[in-house]
Amino acid sequence: MTKNGMLPEGLALAVLLSMTGLSAPAVAGDLPPAEEVLTKYSQAIGGEALGRVTNMAAEFEFEMPMQGVYASGLEYWEKPGRHSLRIDLTSSGVPDYESGVLDGVAWESHPMNGTRKLEGSEARERLRRASLNPFASWKEDFEKAETVAEEAVGGKACYKVVFTPADGPTLNAFFEKDSGLLLRQEIVEPTAFTIELGDYEESQGIRSPRALEQSGTQSFSLKYTSVKFDVDEIPAGTFELPASLTAAAAE
Repeated sequence: MTKNGMLPEGLALAVLLSMTGLSAPAVAGDLPPAEEVLTKYSQAIGGEALGRVTNMAAEFEFEMPMQGVYASGLEYWEKPGRHSLRIDLTSSGVPDYESGVLDGVAWESHPMNGTRKLEGSEARERLRRASLNPFASWKEDFEKAETVAEEAVGGKACYKVVFTPADGPTLNAFFEKDSGLLLRQEIVEPTAFTIELGDYEESQGIRSPRALEQSGTQSFSLKYTSVKFDVDEIPAGTFELPASLTAAAAE
């Protein structure tokens, strides 16, 4: 108490917040360094089990309600750094959407924009996707990572880590304080969008989200119906570059 019988301002705030079920926001000195947050995340999604897995095969349902698109898709991953994703758009009367990574080359085949090799920040984002731990090699993509705040995502306390690249957009990632799992990613420039991740499930010691929802200029949801690791066989040609990119590379 002060001489006038009042609680000191800081203590009064803490008492008020406790009475309302809230907590005071963490200040910079209370926050763990980004490296610590990322280490906890790595352990949360599997730790050593990530290094033992050689491939993954997944099936999912894809929805873009505003465009009336309801489709299914397949996703494959294979060590080291091969990735393939295909969305079957036959019911929409347009070519399938495809994307992939092979030998460090990231590409996309869009039903409206055609096939192209991805460059810059787009390529880096796809290359991160070609890893079971998208932040394992974060120092190759970003100049620094800083834990800047403690914020709630879906009612769960999270550490907000800001990844700053030498060029391209900043990435904000929100890792749940208790579990260490990634719950949200935000890209703020040049085209802002947010990805919410949830419904984590474990298979062969690896935890991965079964639901993703992107909001922004292109909003969609993706729900995995099957995720399997170390499958016996991945279809031949799954990771091949499109013919147009192969021909361009040969010129």
